[in-house]
Amino acid sequence: MTTDDLLTKLPIREHGRNILKIIKYVRGLDRWYFPAVAVSLLLKTAVPYAELMLTAYILDGIGAHREIGEMLAVITGTTLAVMLLQFLSGAIWHRMEVHREQMYYLYECETQTKMLDMDFSRIDSPKVKELKDRIRKDNNWGAGINGVLWSCNGVMEKVFQLIGAALVGFPAAVILLRTKTAAVWILLAALTAVQVVSVFLRMHFGRQRDRWRYHVAESTGEKEETYSFAWDFAAQESYHYKNGKDIRIYGGYDLMARWTTEVLRHKGFRSPMIKASQNDAGEAFFGAAAGAAANGGAYLIIVMIALAGMVTVGNVVRLAGAFGRFLEAAAGVVHDVPVLAMAARQQLSTLALIHMENEMYQGSLPVEKRSDGVYRIAFRNVTFRYPGAEKDALKNFSVELSVGEKLAIVGMNGSGKTTMIKLLCRLYDPQEGEILLNGVDIRKFKQEEYSRLFSVVFQDFTLYPFPLAQNIAVSQDYDRELAGKCLEDAGFGARLASMEKGLETCLYKDYDDEGVEISGGEAQKIAIARAVYKDAPFIVLDEPTAALDPLAEYGIYSNFDKIVGRKTAVYISHRLSSCRFCEKIAVFHEGELVQLGSHEELAADKNGKYYELWHAQAQYYEEEDRQGRKQASPVTS
Repeated sequence: MTTDDLLTKLPIREHGRNILKIIKYVRGLDRWYFPAVAVSLLLKTAVPYAELMLTAYILDGIGAHREIGEMLAVITGTTLAVMLLQFLSGAIWHRMEVHREQMYYLYECETQTKMLDMDFSRIDSPKVKELKDRIRKDNNWGAGINGVLWSCNGVMEKVFQLIGAALVGFPAAVILLRTKTAAVWILLAALTAVQVVSVFLRMHFGRQRDRWRYHVAESTGEKEETYSFAWDFAAQESYHYKNGKDIRIYGGYDLMARWTTEVLRHKGFRSPMIKASQNDAGEAFFGAAAGAAANGGAYLIIVMIALAGMVTVGNVVRLAGAFGRFLEAAAGVVHDVPVLAMAARQQLSTLALIHMENEMYQGSLPVEKRSDGVYRIAFRNVTFRYPGAEKDALKNFSVELSVGEKLAIVGMNGSGKTTMIKLLCRLYDPQEGEILLNGVDIRKFKQEEYSRLFSVVFQDFTLYPFPLAQNIAVSQDYDRELAGKCLEDAGFGARLASMEKGLETCLYKDYDDEGVEISGGEAQKIAIARAVYKDAPFIVLDEPTAALDPLAEYGIYSNFDKIVGRKTAVYISHRLSSCRFCEKIAVFHEGELVQLGSHEELAADKNGKYYELWHAQAQYYEEEDRQGRKQASPVTS
């Protein structure tokens, strides 16, 4: 949805459906919000009319020489009633402000939960990317769901004002219908015309203002970077404790500050803002002019009626006030309803994301829980291409994995190694071919049960700013003894012993000022401990040690091989020597499996890709084994 799409006129019925759709969704988050707000606004709206009625009563009472005791009683009672109304209205309103803030975060959580629940294959799809970009821009401009709630509150308040003015000013309507003064009708017609013209002018200027404001949230050129991103980027870099190391080391303050300020000072940013401000001023001027005309015209009409002897002085005040408020509220409704419609329309992208159906087939078969742990995975002529890619990432791939096997997957970057793992874990489904578990297509199994078969340490694994044990178990509940053993086996025992809070130690300082920083090597050990803790039949290491030197990587792989025992293990590496202990080595090249065999078999094939890669890396081998064993430690260029 582009800016022009968003601002395109829709039928009133369509706007109404959009508003009802958003309100219905919000009611699902908190069903008491709108009723409570309505009560608060009703009480709030009653206050000025009660005060208006009291003023009229006092003026008429003075003219009629009413008893002072009676007037004092009415004044006291009305004043106490007004105070009570204000107290109740404020109490309810402030309580619902808490609910509104809570709904805002619940609404945001709905989006985040959907992203976590969404098919992994859809996260990077063009449609999802477009929706996420649209949501970010809409929220930057329209305050997200808060924009809808504020607009709803405004419309409800104006409607209550209309109702109150109609009730208080009902006698005025009766009197107007009885008057035969031509000047009154002429003035009333002129006043009505002024209000109608004002409404249309305000709608025009408001629409132009919104258009230019929205342009501010749009992209800044070919790179489609938003101005709001510049602000968010600056805030993140300046406030987050993890950021800024490179800035300080390399003296990047000037770069960051100048980049952000220059973007925000750019005429591409200022020009739309100036135009928006000009249209905002136009809308405010005609709104104020219409309000002044309404009040002035109302008083003139009532004065004419009063001079004709048809109303009392008190009624003049009461009717003039009610009439002016009625016109003002009517103009407010006409102005606020389109604002609400726009705010509701902005949230359609968010609802589209939340309600997006997963496309991957959801199987229903349970995964057989075998006591012998015998599982066999087979790829059969699998071909896969990423969405929007021009060529296949994996082509006509076939291989089998059996329990207890150690498979190394090697090849240059982009050769299809990680893609194979994503398909194995069913993060994606192949376009051609099939993947079988014990002879059954994996798409037929329940995804949650199938995922339990795998422990994977990806190259870009993530640790969370939670306690260490929760990072291991990826859950609030955990086996304390098992978590400690897994950390010990992964080589993290000494570091754990040095932590004052042990397994309760929080990683990083995002949520806990006493959180600890960990090195890259320590993070990898924690990730490995997490994989072991899960105790899945299949364990995968997807180059999580790529940043380490070859010898360190070989040490981690060798130690991990001891930890997994007779489980099925898959090791992915661009360093061939790190995987020599595996029974089988699969060689990938440009999305194809070009070789499969043992290290000895593949190294002996002088015409094979493995032989080429092995000898290309041989120059980096080093003698590092203190016991005299030669350790091959190649790295890729």
